[in-house]
Amino acid sequence: MALRDYAPELLAGVLFPLLWWQGRRTRRITPRLPIAAGQPFGLAGQRDASRSLRVLGIGESPMAGVGVAHYEDSLCARFAALLAQQQACQVHWQVLAGNGARLAAASGWLQQLPASQTDTVDIILLSFGVNDSTAFAPVARYRRQMAALLQQIQTRWPAAQILISGVPKLAEFPALPTPLRQVLGYKAASLDRAVADLVAGTSQLCHVAMPVMRDKRCMASDGYHPSAMGAALWAEQLLTIYAGKHKNLPA
Repeated sequence: MALRDYAPELLAGVLFPLLWWQGRRTRRITPRLPIAAGQPFGLAGQRDASRSLRVLGIGESPMAGVGVAHYEDSLCARFAALLAQQQACQVHWQVLAGNGARLAAASGWLQQLPASQTDTVDIILLSFGVNDSTAFAPVARYRRQMAALLQQIQTRWPAAQILISGVPKLAEFPALPTPLRQVLGYKAASLDRAVADLVAGTSQLCHVAMPVMRDKRCMASDGYHPSAMGAALWAEQLLTIYAGKHKNLPA
């Protein structure tokens, strides 16, 4: 691995007393937002459409809808709605996610998911990395965990297109003070690079860079999670990349 993969840990070691204090204070004063109301599954598009697709979203708190009022405004639901509109089809969507979850949890979720619930999945959205970044998960371990998860997914759904969202840019989170924001931003970027390198050049695996959310309205009231506006922008980015890989989609 490159030296830059270890740079966040080296920097954190030098600044540890300040970062430790900032981290404790940030956790104390940042509002704890709940998981979105409603059910973590739904149907987008016209019910009488001749075609249907199935989307499965797997991830941490943004996938669970933390930061939005209802699951219909969450990342997976918004992606499903946009896809249904563009494809003129039905889109069944379902979410497996947890507030505070790390990448290692996803394998267990999939093992417990009854086959009858997801006989066929066409598109899988993966979104992890924030909690692994704040825990300073080693890059090599994170890469191994992602590789194992992808193999597990492809074994179960060999035809599914997998869109792996980039790790959110912690350096841009308003809730985080300086220099904690920058150090965690470096850590998030190192995990993100590892995943991008892992799936580079593959056809069914696609790394999707996080969109830039300069508008403050893209963040929820805690300054840490995307709002409904942010989730919609994120979903548009995912759909843009998916559409680029499937040229038969209508304009």
